[in-house]
Amino acid sequence: MKISIPPMYPREDKVRQHNPEIFGSDITTYRTTYTGKKEGEPQIVLVEQPVPGSVLLTHYHASDQFQLFLDGNGKLGSHILHPVSIHYTNRFTGYGPIVAGDQGVDYYVLRPQADPLGPGQYVFKPETREYLKLQKNQKRTFVVDGLEILPEKSLSELINAEVKELFKVPDDAPDSGILAQELRLGPKQDFTCHDPQTGGGQVLFVLQGELLYEGTSIAPRGAVAATRGESAICFTSGAQGVQALLMQYPQWML
Repeated sequence: MKISIPPMYPREDKVRQHNPEIFGSDITTYRTTYTGKKEGEPQIVLVEQPVPGSVLLTHYHASDQFQLFLDGNGKLGSHILHPVSIHYTNRFTGYGPIVAGDQGVDYYVLRPQADPLGPGQYVFKPETREYLKLQKNQKRTFVVDGLEILPEKSLSELINAEVKELFKVPDDAPDSGILAQELRLGPKQDFTCHDPQTGGGQVLFVLQGELLYEGTSIAPRGAVAATRGESAICFTSGAQGVQALLMQYPQWML
């Protein structure tokens, strides 16, 4: 399955999330969902944490995930966020807390499919901490911070495609396939993304400019998501070029 997603901004039907019994604190966040929740269908949501100083406590998910921080500021654990920032965690790997800065903080959450355990497992609960100890999956975290969004003029002057590898794991690791790349292309250049057979699904997220995918124009904050086993994403950059992020989930060797 490959799906193209138009620019992802907060929608009127976003959901207010507020439940101290789940979150362990009196935090309010807002969630906009852009994909479905069927098994095997990619999931992309936007979480808004608008109140300065608000704290989303440490938790984990049963799904591998990327978080993409584009707006606001804050901290992720001890790490000070300077968007654009990418955070990755394997399934059953705790992370946080996420603390909103003086501008609040918003972040996209990208998963190969919806978390089967729901909104997250918060480790302030003893039973949740014990369950986490039973998981034998490789625990891995990456953070890449302070990526620059280029002006369109700079993109339009590029002659050759530029691919910057942000992080990757060894091919013989149990969670091989994890990958994040920054792509920069000048005007009207054809490009084929990294071989998706090496991982468990991909998301191509546009930061600046435009790309053309199967006759559809995808502008900033739009994306193409591909599930496990699909062919490579092929696209053409727009008239002013494009800057995008390619993020790939692990293959999980058996």
